Amino acid sequence: MNKFHTSLSRRDFMKGLGLASAGIGAVAAVSPVFHDLDEVVSADSSVNKRPWWIKEVDSPTIEIDWAQVTPLGQPSEGCHLSPILAQYVGEDRVQKATADGDHAVKNGISNGISGLSLRDDALNNASSPHFMYHAKWKLTEPTPGIFGANKTPGEKGVSRWEGTPEENFALLKSAMRFFGAGRIASIELDSNIKKLLYPIDASQMFFGGGPMAFKFEDVDEGYTTDTHFVIPNKAKWVVTYTTPMPKELYRTAPSAISNAGNMSRYRLNGETIACIQHFMNGIGYQALQSAPFPNGICASPATATLSGLGEMNRINQTLIPEEGSVVGLYKFITDLPLPVTKPVDCGVFRFCHTCRKCADTCPSSAISFDEDPSWEPPGAWSTSGKRAYFKQEPECKLFQNSSGCSCQVCTGTCVFNVNNVAMIHNVVRGIVSTTPIFNSFLASADKFFGYAQHDAAEWWDLDLPRYGFDTTMGVRDGGYGK
Repeated sequence: MNKFHTSLSRRDFMKGLGLASAGIGAVAAVSPVFHDLDEVVSADSSVNKRPWWIKEVDSPTIEIDWAQVTPLGQPSEGCHLSPILAQYVGEDRVQKATADGDHAVKNGISNGISGLSLRDDALNNASSPHFMYHAKWKLTEPTPGIFGANKTPGEKGVSRWEGTPEENFALLKSAMRFFGAGRIASIELDSNIKKLLYPIDASQMFFGGGPMAFKFEDVDEGYTTDTHFVIPNKAKWVVTYTTPMPKELYRTAPSAISNAGNMSRYRLNGETIACIQHFMNGIGYQALQSAPFPNGICASPATATLSGLGEMNRINQTLIPEEGSVVGLYKFITDLPLPVTKPVDCGVFRFCHTCRKCADTCPSSAISFDEDPSWEPPGAWSTSGKRAYFKQEPECKLFQNSSGCSCQVCTGTCVFNVNNVAMIHNVVRGIVSTTPIFNSFLASADKFFGYAQHDAAEWWDLDLPRYGFDTTMGVRDGGYGK
């Protein structure tokens, strides 16, 4: 086989980046060393093909001490439920924030305030019609299909699908991508991961139901009672995946339409997980996910980081290297045997050590400015046993309630909330992955090139593609999506 060697020198590479005067050590650090195509092809031999600058590692970049991880007494991360929030800030502050939020909405609609106008509010309310959520914890009574597509293999008189874990992963990834999922990973539901499960799935309480607890049993299929989601002991894998989200909407935060972008992930995932459940049922396996809010099982950033979807960041969330900070994270439990995908290191967590853009722009001052992460959680709402940048979740949630439109400023202004079509963005990702030398410079460059908040009224004039996901296509001249 003929060997192919690039004619692009490292100096030319750096010159194209505008960093030709950088020292030879810095140059060597930011460019991959491939001698021929065989090395390029073999650079990623994992079941999940990723760009070269995303490296698989044995442990996540955020330090974890599993001996110190204890299950939360309640599903308090995020402080989403008002009764839980009131435990930390008092009922009076919760009621005042809610009243302020109601007033902000009425005032915005009455006076046509950008971000809270009638059209903004209508888009927000229409973004997440939960009556369309047609997935269940387990498809116990499949809906009859025209061609019997929802029957189990046993009902069809055939054997279920059998494959190696790697074959199963490839099969599942193809199906999930077709159903709307983005990146996909999997981990074992071992004793450590079980520590991360919430004691109850309180999301049911958003819709008038009671809290549902989780328990494991030696049964063939998962099922529900009035008080429990039951997980078969043989369901030993957690599948984590992403749902795309519209970056342009987030850049208008805080606004009703930025929250529309946030809530759209639940609507889209409602269709995705329902299709996945029917598919899994059809090949003889289960996909257990609590509805209507699938993050009720455990904190999504935890499983997403441990499975290698991405790295933790300063706002104590998971950032996906290919998709950025604006992305929906989900998971389900399954009995389909799968490989364990490893954590990744693409330089994101190191970058967050020096970049404080999210903290600078946080309206509630809830995000840490500390140079280094900490082992000490700021309150009982946060999981222990990880060295992280913790957030003052109660203050964050209070501001969301009082604004009338929630808040996505931190994710909307994140340095990694950029478009992908320009080659320079992939070059920058490679630099961030391989060296921290330019992190401060790149954080400043992000502000210079205008990836920041914009007036919500501008969004209505953009010519965006379907769902507004890929903002590098179809944007009118003069729009801010370039």
